[in-house]
Amino acid sequence: MNPAAVITGVGSINAAFSGGAEALGAWLARPGSAVRRSSRLGVVAAEVDLALPGRFVGESEARRLTRICQLAVAAGRVALEDAGLGAGADLSLVLGTEFGDLHSTMAFADGYLASGPSGLSALLFPNTVINAMAAATAIAVTAHGPSLTLNARTVAGELAVIRAAGMIAGGRVSAVLAGGVDEINPRVSEVLADLGADAEVRGEGATFVVLESPEAARSRGARVRGEIVGVASRTLPARPHGVGRDGASRAIPIALAAAGLDARAPGWVYASLGGDPARDAWQARVLDEALAPHRPPRASLRPWLGEHAGVDVLSVAAAAWTARSGRLPADDGEPARRVPGGQGLVHGLARGGTEVAMVVR
Repeated sequence: MNPAAVITGVGSINAAFSGGAEALGAWLARPGSAVRRSSRLGVVAAEVDLALPGRFVGESEARRLTRICQLAVAAGRVALEDAGLGAGADLSLVLGTEFGDLHSTMAFADGYLASGPSGLSALLFPNTVINAMAAATAIAVTAHGPSLTLNARTVAGELAVIRAAGMIAGGRVSAVLAGGVDEINPRVSEVLADLGADAEVRGEGATFVVLESPEAARSRGARVRGEIVGVASRTLPARPHGVGRDGASRAIPIALAAAGLDARAPGWVYASLGGDPARDAWQARVLDEALAPHRPPRASLRPWLGEHAGVDVLSVAAAAWTARSGRLPADDGEPARRVPGGQGLVHGLARGGTEVAMVVR
């Protein structure tokens, strides 16, 4: 199925910048380092300035919204403003997250462990549900359509975009706010390090893209920033949370076929390479085999912004920028390198085998 979903707006709150498509393009043209060692966390992390969400979230809202919900609400509002859509539009919402609001979940559990039933907080309980961020965002932007939350490691944000594109392709909705959000949690970072993921750089932030049908975008004179013309999500053989041996992609051929393209067509790739040596090597094998003998240049935003669901969606927005500009982010601090414009591939591969692929032009 050809999703024919166009990107008309971008909104991102992350460790490097905050803003819409223009802010993203300015950063991609010469990305600077956002990853740093946080003394508060004691881990290598890309941490968002606490003041950033406050520029887009009112003081009264901030008092009742948790930090991760503030990130999501802020990014959603920026994306809608970037798309020229106001609150109350006929809008649906799909959000991906790796861990959700674990701060609230842990605080809720700690209250019970410390004081029993009397220690349970009715105020914290709603935020222990995985869709708390999507609910807060839908309320803030008065989205009246369906709302869906997807929970997955490494590819949650990309899965959200794929599902949103499918909703548009099926004619069920005309506009979707699709995004990803996560925040850094010290306990999670410690556990991941104990499990052997100490090389992975954790990050936090939120990114949304506004996806519309081409007809809906044309009817309101929207500026189209890119188009998603083929998507697929599949599973490769692997142990749970493990890395597989099979290098044959199941998602890339389907996404390319949906776009009417072959393996020679992508001019570049945005990958999910993020500091997990075994998984990164697996993804490299999958890309090499799927696109052979063509070897398009690759980029990943995770070395700058860390691993989180928001960077998944940022990769889709970045792919639209590269398709227009013919430039791909280079090494830290260097100007973006020239690549063929037109169309490229966004690819993600998670431990356990979840694989996603999108053709963006």
